[in-house]
Amino acid sequence: MSDLGFPLKDLSRRGFQTALAVAGLTMCTATTVFLVAFGESLGLGLTLLAGGGLTSGFSYIFSAFVLVVALLGFLAGAAVVSFLVSASMSERVRDVGVMKATGGTAEAVFSYFLTELSIVVFAGCGAGVLLGLLAKTGCIILLNWAGFHVPQRPPNPWVVLLIFAAFVLASHILGIRPIRRATKVEPAQALSPLFSLEANPRPAGTRPSRMGLTFKIAYRGLLRRRSATQRAILCLSVVLTLTSVAVVGGAVASQTTQNYAERAVGRDVVLIAHPDLARRYLDLHSRFLGETGEAEPVDYLNSDYLIPESVIDALNSTQVRLDPRLVLEATVQEVPGYIIDPKEPTQYVQVGDHRSRGALVLGLDPRRVVSDWLTLGRFLNETDRLSAVVGDSLALGSFENPLKQRVRVLGEDFEIVGECLDPLNNGDVAYVPLDALFALVDRAGYNLLLVKIDPSRYSEAVADVEGLLAGTGLELSELNGVLNRHLGLLGRLWATVMLLPLSSIVTAVLCLLSYTMLSITGEQRELGIMRALGAKPRTVQKVILTETALLMLVSGSVGVTAGILLTWMFLVPEAVVAPSTLLLTLGGLLLAMAAICLTSLYPARRVTKQPVAGVLSQP
Repeated sequence: MSDLGFPLKDLSRRGFQTALAVAGLTMCTATTVFLVAFGESLGLGLTLLAGGGLTSGFSYIFSAFVLVVALLGFLAGAAVVSFLVSASMSERVRDVGVMKATGGTAEAVFSYFLTELSIVVFAGCGAGVLLGLLAKTGCIILLNWAGFHVPQRPPNPWVVLLIFAAFVLASHILGIRPIRRATKVEPAQALSPLFSLEANPRPAGTRPSRMGLTFKIAYRGLLRRRSATQRAILCLSVVLTLTSVAVVGGAVASQTTQNYAERAVGRDVVLIAHPDLARRYLDLHSRFLGETGEAEPVDYLNSDYLIPESVIDALNSTQVRLDPRLVLEATVQEVPGYIIDPKEPTQYVQVGDHRSRGALVLGLDPRRVVSDWLTLGRFLNETDRLSAVVGDSLALGSFENPLKQRVRVLGEDFEIVGECLDPLNNGDVAYVPLDALFALVDRAGYNLLLVKIDPSRYSEAVADVEGLLAGTGLELSELNGVLNRHLGLLGRLWATVMLLPLSSIVTAVLCLLSYTMLSITGEQRELGIMRALGAKPRTVQKVILTETALLMLVSGSVGVTAGILLTWMFLVPEAVVAPSTLLLTLGGLLLAMAAICLTSLYPARRVTKQPVAGVLSQP
């Protein structure tokens, strides 16, 4: 029995059940490998830190999804294997009885079925790793083809090996229990046609008496196989939680992160600056897209770059909103702070060090700002003098506790009052009051001007502003194009995440088919008797479909609710989503669950096509 040849032939003889188990484990493993490998190519991963094109704030949100969905994928894979092995062993109790009746010991029988389990697990996990890596490569190729620069980084072999080992180990641990349970059955019981490993001869609970006959038969069948029903509900609940997080969470996170980017850049905003400075500013925005080409150094304080007051006065007479800024690049330094020691409330401890980092420093007038950043803490107000707001990448990369520390800019210390999510310079930015920056550089004047235009007269206003700039040497650049590229990148990243429901839906179908096969096997004689007494094949199919519908109703209620709560409470801060989008995604989930239920008609049609005499003659 230790030879691999016979277990392989046995698995191939039961090809449909074997394919279900291998495919279920393959999809769960592939989902996990794809997410982790794809996140690493974006500079994201299991550490929740940025290292690629996205800012630290955007990276954190995406990485949180990678972690949660990868964990759900792992749990789903383990649950699927446990359920499918349990279903398989319940169908093979007679095989166990024959083996033990012909002299096989319980240890030998256990070793034989453990060998079959290992073959299924290694085949499913190996195929899942390969499929996940191929899916990651294909998605990056599509993103690059769409114009986004995503490097084809080789996956970390240790991470992939860890995922493979985790699925193999968990599958064996959870799969051994039903095998051991089956091998403990006495040969007389196992060979009895009245015995079923997953059935209770007297189902607990009360049956609804006012429901139709079809519902009562289906409800009785679920209670009779209470142990298998509970495992199926658990397995489907985990799978549907994964689906809900990917569908609802992906839609919410996509709209929310796009809203964050739009608030930071501004919709219908144009940039007015010297051509060299305008080109540099647009390049700094492109770093969010992963475009980090070498750029010529710019002397931001060059007097040729200053915007004449006459231009500002002329623009003030038009129906636009002006946001003048002084921009420069400098090295900023972390200044340690002091907080109360959580262990000794009477003592203070130092937080932070003296790390330094290159950043874009922008002086602005808080009363005239056209952007509306997502800010942890608060943004600058008109009474601030030596206060600063730092970008998310600068805050997470150079500070231990930013809101309890200060930042040194051009030799002056500024108290950090907020952290903002900003794609400009990939989040390495610091905003300070305009007057304070004037004092530090010992000059007054703006080298950059943002203009917010009424969308109802956007084209007309742009033409008017271009007319006013004629002969001034200044250039007008529309930021809508930059913003649309940012939104396009975020949309495609989340669209990639939302492809995961396809794999989880396939997994749910496999679980439901396996349960249906188990149900049909356990009730084959009862269904045959129903047909012999005059029940039409359609009635039998309705019973099976009702069972699967009840399973999906309970599992869906748990899984969808858990997925939505997980998204709103933990994954997406300050979620923004249109009601129509939420209704559409929930409607899609309901349709997917209904489609999954309909797949149970396939085994139901197979059993109803068998002759009644043949069904009743089976032991």
